[in-house]
Amino acid sequence: MRFRRLVGAALIVTAASTSGCVAREVGRTPGRFITPERADREESLDPNDVSAEVAWRRIGEVDYDDFSIPLSSPDGRYLAVRSGAPPTWSAILAKPDARPTSVVSIEILRIEPDAVERVRTIRGPWLLGRGADARGFLIEEQRPDGTRRIGRVPWSGGEPTWLVDDEFVNAFATIGPDGTLAWSRRRVEESSFDLMVRRPDTPDWRLERRFERSWIDPVLADDGRTIFALRRGDGTVELGWSRLTDEARFRDGMITHPISIRTNERLVHAMLSPQVGIEASPPGGPPRIIFLHPDLQRLVEWSPERDLARPFPEDVIVASMLDEDRGIAATDDALLFVELAPSGGLPPASIRVAETLAIPRRSGIETDPILLLRPGSGRFEMLLARLRDAN
Repeated sequence: MRFRRLVGAALIVTAASTSGCVAREVGRTPGRFITPERADREESLDPNDVSAEVAWRRIGEVDYDDFSIPLSSPDGRYLAVRSGAPPTWSAILAKPDARPTSVVSIEILRIEPDAVERVRTIRGPWLLGRGADARGFLIEEQRPDGTRRIGRVPWSGGEPTWLVDDEFVNAFATIGPDGTLAWSRRRVEESSFDLMVRRPDTPDWRLERRFERSWIDPVLADDGRTIFALRRGDGTVELGWSRLTDEARFRDGMITHPISIRTNERLVHAMLSPQVGIEASPPGGPPRIIFLHPDLQRLVEWSPERDLARPFPEDVIVASMLDEDRGIAATDDALLFVELAPSGGLPPASIRVAETLAIPRRSGIETDPILLLRPGSGRFEMLLARLRDAN
């Protein structure tokens, strides 16, 4: 079974190959506003300079729903894994015809140097959210009356706390280290989403939809001051970003860039589904977002401080960054050690370090800082790994 089958929405990239204020919109050719023309060739890291391989050891396994990417705590020590029946597309996309999800299990695990400790299992009609903080991870629940609420489940114990529970459809939530919450919201009878932000101890901020285009999948940067979000239209998608210094700056300073004019809801969902939680905007360097480009069919990294995105190697669909420029990335059939170019006009460099299918994540273990989730037959095999010199 191929890797894209096993990371859920990322499969769609292969299959598809078959009212508020906007301060400024950049009108370049869609798909090329932040991406350079394809380089003649991509580089491999010089074996004389870099000779590396991944050394790993198995620490356990866990069932999952054949779709949902697990959520990690920011320090990498905890993991939330959803098992049971996979969610329907209507529920995933928070569509008007979505129905309550069947009761499923979410396993909460603690990553230890020698094993995976099963902290507890919770059950409910829930989807995993898109983020986690030191206190817990986000879940979402579709209600019988058409509304949808957002909760946080503590890592160590206790019942969910419902952070957003009202008469609206609240979806696609993420949370920052300081407790800032960002999500999408619409009325039950409508189909387009506004963008919502809740800073600690302040009233909610709202950026209204415009021209029936939905604000979805917000990402909070590690600096605590920058927000990214996708704006989905009829066959189109844009990337927006703004600052969170105050409500007016957030609302009136949102800048959008076109990404694609030949996409659909599932392709847009796939842009950020592999890069959940801290992996969507990892620490190190300027505020940035990492997403799966629907036209290029590879990951790219973009920051407001750079004119052009920095592409990952061809066919990379998920990654975990080790620092500003280097990370572990995965294709359908290999793990790569990648080094992004200093600017978007240059190709990335990479070296194959393992011939295996796995989702890389940070582990929080100093001696083995990489967690590999190797999927197969509805189960993740869990491996702790480290890079080492191959010589």
